[in-house]
Amino acid sequence: MRFSLGAILFASVILSGCSDDVDIYEPDPLVEIENKFEVKTLWSTSIGDGIGERTLRLAPVYAYQKIYVADAEGVVTAIDPENGKTLWEIETQLPIAGGPAVANKILAVGTSQGEVVAFDAENGDEKWRSQVSSEIISAPAVADGFLSVRTVDGKIYLFDAENGEQKWFYDESLPPLTLRGESSPVIANGGVVSGFSNGKLAVFILENGQLAWEKKIATPIGSSEIQRLVDVDLQPILVGPSIYIGSYNGNLASLNYRNGEFNWQRELSTFQDMAVSELLLFVTHENSHVSAVNRSNGVIIWTQKDLNRRQLSSPTVMGDHILVGDFEGYLHWISTKNGLIESRQSVDSSGISAAPLIIGDKVVLYSRDGTLKAYRKET
Repeated sequence: MRFSLGAILFASVILSGCSDDVDIYEPDPLVEIENKFEVKTLWSTSIGDGIGERTLRLAPVYAYQKIYVADAEGVVTAIDPENGKTLWEIETQLPIAGGPAVANKILAVGTSQGEVVAFDAENGDEKWRSQVSSEIISAPAVADGFLSVRTVDGKIYLFDAENGEQKWFYDESLPPLTLRGESSPVIANGGVVSGFSNGKLAVFILENGQLAWEKKIATPIGSSEIQRLVDVDLQPILVGPSIYIGSYNGNLASLNYRNGEFNWQRELSTFQDMAVSELLLFVTHENSHVSAVNRSNGVIIWTQKDLNRRQLSSPTVMGDHILVGDFEGYLHWISTKNGLIESRQSVDSSGISAAPLIIGDKVVLYSRDGTLKAYRKET
């Protein structure tokens, strides 16, 4: 069974017997701040219907001097980042639920009907499509001439990126209850890396799909299925010999890519993708606190708690700031040095769930209603 996080949190309140007078999951109101700087709107354009209230991770990506973006109704668009003008647009009529991912001149998406579809990134022409076992709600991985997808029933598939020939698949056993989310796989260094809803992280040999190693990132505890949720829904981050990963109701960890041994691990619950800088790892907690973590030892440097329960997006690093969007459509600029919020802008009342996209000195935001906007920090 797949549930959205909101449904899980609502059920948690009921099961814990909380008072009707207190809603511990109510988002905090914004704390007043004095902006240290403002931003300038560069352009704005509409991209289909966005994702609406759906629990989807359809985030724009930048490649080949284009912004690629998809909506839940099947519209796939390539945008000029300089002016926001549409370079090409296709109406696929597909219920897109994962992606897009772009590499090797391929644009790939996954659908809620269990199809993986590859397009030519230059013009949007469909190259191939393939049916898999269940819906795809995370971005595919495209690299080294291959394409990998993760399905909600616990399978990993690998295809030839050019012609769609299936190379292998791996089936992981999952618990009966999981969050509505999936770890996007990563293809790197001759392997495919992915997290699973049973709390495990695994690496597969790219050539044949053989399991190289798997590691338990979180161990289920508690008497109820909800308390025992330990999903690894983050996309793993690979930097040099290290993999950084986190889990819901579990741990944040760094592992050695070669053998899966822990470099460090610490208790921290998250289901959002993370961001890295040269020395730090930036994490959005499941309660929307934001932390900077020392990459070498897992020590938390600072934690920003003023955005409690505001349903933050994944963080993005831009210079000396961490950028996150929230459910009311505010963009927050958090200092990487001390965790203070230094600026805030109201962007779109429909909300921002996709991580901000950085292109040079531009910040590109994709709102829930399908509006794509570009901003530049005023100096």
